[in-house]
Amino acid sequence: MLPLRGVTQQEPFTHPQLPQPPLRATLHRLVRRAYSRVRQDDLGALRVALSNTGVDNYVRSAAVPDYTNTAVNDALEKLITVFVDKTPYVAQAGNRQNQPPGNAGQAVLKTMVDEATTAFTQIAAGNADAHITAVFNLADGARLPEIKRTFTEAAKGLRRLHDNRLILLDHRGDLDIQGAGAVSSPRSLTVPVTFADARTDARVRILLHESFHIASKDIVDHIYFGAAGFSTVGWPAMKTNADHYAEVARRHAGLTLPAPAPLAVLAPAAGPALTPAQELKVSQALTEAQERLTKGWARSLWVWQNMGLVQRYQNSYLWLGEAPTTELLVRQLMLESQQISMTLHHGTGGRATTPPDVPPVLPLVTAYDLAVMEEVLADLHRLVSWGQAQQTVHVLAAGTPLPAGNAAYLWAADVTNAATSVGNLADQFVTQATQSLASPWLPNAPALKTLVDGMRVRYDQLSS
Repeated sequence: MLPLRGVTQQEPFTHPQLPQPPLRATLHRLVRRAYSRVRQDDLGALRVALSNTGVDNYVRSAAVPDYTNTAVNDALEKLITVFVDKTPYVAQAGNRQNQPPGNAGQAVLKTMVDEATTAFTQIAAGNADAHITAVFNLADGARLPEIKRTFTEAAKGLRRLHDNRLILLDHRGDLDIQGAGAVSSPRSLTVPVTFADARTDARVRILLHESFHIASKDIVDHIYFGAAGFSTVGWPAMKTNADHYAEVARRHAGLTLPAPAPLAVLAPAAGPALTPAQELKVSQALTEAQERLTKGWARSLWVWQNMGLVQRYQNSYLWLGEAPTTELLVRQLMLESQQISMTLHHGTGGRATTPPDVPPVLPLVTAYDLAVMEEVLADLHRLVSWGQAQQTVHVLAAGTPLPAGNAAYLWAADVTNAATSVGNLADQFVTQATQSLASPWLPNAPALKTLVDGMRVRYDQLSS
């Protein structure tokens, strides 16, 4: 997970705004997408439940139904009701609970937890100082004790969650929604439903990473191993970056990740070769584009998480959030509702005029709002995946056909022009990413690009 800290006191009210699509068209796309995402083991029950509604044919057809037809509207109501029960994509929070594995799974899980905590204990005892020095780029041993104490806390935290059965299997589908391999905090760790089936190197590596989010809420994901700048990031970021600790543990346990392939920048087939400075410019642009895409996804994840938080308290006077930021949080959610065409901003609540001694009135977060946000969140994560998949950038001469398979490309005239900035090239990559999705939630690539830009700007303001 990326760093999603509390709300900053800087309150942004200007951001790129999407056109507001008709509610019924949004509902139509929502229903069709939700139907296609129902889990395979739920499809039989879902189809039985829909057998007498006529909706099964509707969701497979390309035609928008006649919403003035009472029978069609009744069928849609039944469909939404079934979805609420059968799939997490339009489920109210709490309908489908994450659970710890059974006894057999607990035995498998214990094997992996023992392996991870043993590695942490050995590292804390001084058995991997050379790895710590190399990964954290230490000039001397002054910071070794502090780093090793963190390994001790990681061992304690992972063991505590295991013993208290707070390592949970993702029955709700949260990981699919968030585009995450695992979600962790000092309170719990959520892993895929198959995680406790058998011990694998990949699953142990997940524990080696997630344990540091368990150790402290201040340890986040600033940067991952293999990303440009991992070895040279400043100490404050290293100190609170989970993958620096995880990389030490991976090396100590012999579970290292393969070295990332170097980015290939292919010069035009005709004309002079690119200079090293021009190749570096291309590499920097792709890195910046990936950062923009990742920030957009992270911001959408923040919105989704906080919508769930607000939903849990919207019918109660009890609020466990931080009092100084509650109204600001709600106002930000109202703005995101406007941007993404949800319904929160049509209600009241969370305004600055609320008296200090009155709990803020929270907006109504519906299953529809969560479903829309989950569609946006999934698409933004698909864009991040596009960026991660780019191993080659094609630099093309004018008139050259575009590369197949949504591969990254730039025009040679832009790359060789000193006046074309890295930011301009990065923006071209972001545009290509938004054009790569076969079935985006938003109706077209420009609308998705607007959303990416708006979410990225809001992320920067949130984390400043």
